[in-house]
Amino acid sequence: MRKLAIIISIIGLSLLLSQLFTKPLEVSSIENIKVGTLVKIKGNVSEEKDFSFAKTFKVNNTSIICDCKSSYVNKEVEIIGIIEDYYELRVNVLKIKVIQDNN
Repeated sequence: MRKLAIIISIIGLSLLLSQLFTKPLEVSSIENIKVGTLVKIKGNVSEEKDFSFAKTFKVNNTSIICDCKSSYVNKEVEIIGIIEDYYELRVNVLKIKVIQDNN
């Protein structure tokens, strides 16, 4: 029984590690992409709304949600995140990097 538990835990850990090293899919739009897919989007932040728990903004007409403090309006960013469906398709940010500040 213990051998079976160790084998199952090793398989589970290897699956988690494979997810860690998965490269994101580079896209310009998230239409026709499956929910839960890891994506990378580059573009200029056009609008931003600040909520108490998170910020939402638009990059290439794509809704982005981030639990960040910084403002990214008029900045070119590279976003890595996961597509989720919450009333509309949007990207939940895992990592955000400013490429160029257009101010």
